[in-house]
Amino acid sequence: FGGAATCLGGCIRDPLSGRAYVYQAMRVTGAGDPRQAVKDTIPGKLPQRTITTGAAKGYSSYGNQIGLATGEVKEYYHPGFVAKRMEIGAVLGAAPRANVVREEPQPGDVVILLGGKTGRDGMGGATGSSKKHTLTSLETSGAEVQKGNALTERKIQRLFRRGEVTTLIKRCNDFGAGGVSVAIGELTDGLDICLDAVPKKYEGLDGTELAISESQERMAVVVAAKDVEKFMAYATEENLEATVVAT
Repeated sequence: FGGAATCLGGCIRDPLSGRAYVYQAMRVTGAGDPRQAVKDTIPGKLPQRTITTGAAKGYSSYGNQIGLATGEVKEYYHPGFVAKRMEIGAVLGAAPRANVVREEPQPGDVVILLGGKTGRDGMGGATGSSKKHTLTSLETSGAEVQKGNALTERKIQRLFRRGEVTTLIKRCNDFGAGGVSVAIGELTDGLDICLDAVPKKYEGLDGTELAISESQERMAVVVAAKDVEKFMAYATEENLEATVVAT
């Protein structure tokens, strides 16, 4: 459920960081035969029926909450997908050229963390999706799946459809692989990041967890210092949390 939901949410997040609105989605999956009897399930694995129906619910849950139409669904059933399921999301997005600004950040500019709060979900998620799973994976790798929040991403979509907002943004990154360390670290050559300022879902996170969590529905945006107040006001109109976390 969580993997399929984050598959779609993460797919929407990529063009959204480029200020593009996503209009259409496609889902391609690969699984073993879901009609297989439970007694024939490989020891230590979930039945294919459980995986197949759970993933379909996860994808639908996220897609329906954010309001995205999925016009193409392809399901491939083959024994080769029993050991490792395939879940691919693809989306189509666009934005008016005039709404998208791409500038070089300057000394004194600030980085605002916009959207969801940070938790332990998504710790090593990007690498986890590609690694071999074992009998202990449920106990050791549970936190690798991001906990999606489609409603927060929908708010970011609404905010980024406004040209008066997006033209304030010099650069923007979504929080995919690597969390704060990558999303903010890639924005410019030199940064002063205050991890203490990062909004948390709960207390107890250490510096490494704050730096690498891949919690979803967050954006890092670079704006000029003079535009911070204006940007914050627009975020408040969409009920989005926005915090200055770096310069």
